[in-house]
Amino acid sequence: MRAEVPTDAHGDDEAGHVATDRQRAPTPRCQLVELSIRDFAIVEALRIEWAPGLVVLSGETGAGKSIIIDALGAAIGDRADPLWIRTGSERASVEAMFDVPPEAARDLAGFLLENDLPVDEGLILAREVMSGRSVSRVNGRAVAVGLVQRLAEQLVDIHSQASHVSLTRSRGHLGVLDRYARTGTLRDAMASAARSLTALRREIRSIEEGDREVQREATLLRHEVADIDSAGVQAGEEEELFARRSRLKNTLRLRQLTTAAHDALHGGDESPGGVGLLESAAIHLAEIRSLDPRFEGREERLTELIEEAEDLSRALSSYAESLDDDPAALDTIEERLLRLAELKRKYGNTLADVLAYSEGARRRLDQIEHRDERLDDLRSAAHEQIDEAARAAVVLSATRSSAARDLEVLVENELDGLGMAGSRFAVSMVQTDDSKGLPLSDGRVVAFDEGGIDQVEFLISVNPGEDPRSLARIASGGELARFMLALKSVLSEVDETPVLVFDELDQGVGGRMGHVIGEKLWRLARSHHVICVTHLPQVAAYADAHYVVAKSVKDGRTVTSVNRVDGEARADEIAAMLAGASAGPAARRSADELLRRASDWKATSS
Repeated sequence: MRAEVPTDAHGDDEAGHVATDRQRAPTPRCQLVELSIRDFAIVEALRIEWAPGLVVLSGETGAGKSIIIDALGAAIGDRADPLWIRTGSERASVEAMFDVPPEAARDLAGFLLENDLPVDEGLILAREVMSGRSVSRVNGRAVAVGLVQRLAEQLVDIHSQASHVSLTRSRGHLGVLDRYARTGTLRDAMASAARSLTALRREIRSIEEGDREVQREATLLRHEVADIDSAGVQAGEEEELFARRSRLKNTLRLRQLTTAAHDALHGGDESPGGVGLLESAAIHLAEIRSLDPRFEGREERLTELIEEAEDLSRALSSYAESLDDDPAALDTIEERLLRLAELKRKYGNTLADVLAYSEGARRRLDQIEHRDERLDDLRSAAHEQIDEAARAAVVLSATRSSAARDLEVLVENELDGLGMAGSRFAVSMVQTDDSKGLPLSDGRVVAFDEGGIDQVEFLISVNPGEDPRSLARIASGGELARFMLALKSVLSEVDETPVLVFDELDQGVGGRMGHVIGEKLWRLARSHHVICVTHLPQVAAYADAHYVVAKSVKDGRTVTSVNRVDGEARADEIAAMLAGASAGPAARRSADELLRRASDWKATSS
């Protein structure tokens, strides 16, 4: 199947109407602005630019509405399905582009930076599916699909029979209840107390469970400290030993050189030496001065040279006397250097490292030797932290319990208005006994974590007389979708998922109920970007933007298109939804009436 990218074929009036719709539609925290699909299922190439607010998709059965939802699911990390790849193609690809306002960008930027992902003005989630594998990308960088799923949880909630449904995951129910109850401050206090208590208990357990190992460590540390102390290591000692060893090994040669230098200065029987020559030169200079007064003062420099030569000669004599050729001293130095080398092999690359190791070992040994005092301090701190965590948990639990009762009533009222009269909704809150948990005033000791002591699950009964049970086990796809709409309507002010997608929300619902669903979706779209696949014209009439999915045959191949309809074209589509493709004037009048009624209601409800 080929898909045609839609082009703007509307007139000036309709284009103006589109602009008016865009002005009326609100801007949620994040918005899906574009979805590009290629070689996905029966779609060859398709690009949809989404309007904000309440968006509805309509079209004949089999036209490809659900494929669009499946493609979005692929982009946000749904499990890859080989059937996604179009027949004759090697791969399927999907790209979802989100507009991220500044107030939402900060939170998303933190997630992206934390996971070393590029931060751009918008956000693009892409997915390529090949035979046997798939590649996910965030802003162009390949990532694990699990990371995309975590990121997408902050952006999109898809509710359909074919896709995942967040409500069936009880792990998310606690977060929903907390958002409704506005427990942010209480939950932060609980998380802080829980982290502190867990850290204290971990350190206590480490000390208690490691007693035998700690004793072995202490024995080893005492031996190491004594080993280093017995060596009497001094800073700079090794360099001095190397220098002294070099002198001892070269004593004979040093004496020869010293004697030769001394003889060169003082000479021998046949040579006057350097000092004698300088003295002779001084006599000649003195005579020159007596004959020519202009030479006055020059001989002082030569006198200074003679004195320096004498000093050097004496230094050479003193140095020669200091030279020691004692073999025993050389042996002692060699032994000392070997001892220092052994210490470096054990404790560090240099003697400075050895001394630093010794200091660290002393501190650790002191900690071990005073571990009982440390344990007492930790146990006392843990006891206080248990009380603090328990108080925080009880207050948090009580707040949740009160909010849960209110939430039950509000959701049941919404369900009544959605054609599910008699349904019961319950918020189950339970605590699990745990001897290592937090003590409650009723004597129980219950498990806890940073979220508190409650395990929360939403339960429902759609048939009168039946006890509420797990959503995943009781509710059908259509019931789940309506339940989600009811819940989202109640939570609209605190719900943090900006893009909500409902696939065939109206399944099993008559036209009379369609108005109610349309009104609730439109209200929900004041704070969210809502995309809804519908067969009910009553729902479609409330849309801020209406898209029609159609298929046709061109050049022997099926062509799928997605086009936005406005004005007369939109009225025609709603008429077709009422009476089929052969809808007559009566259906058109009914369509106009639906649109007028929805427009009047929205004008009074804005």
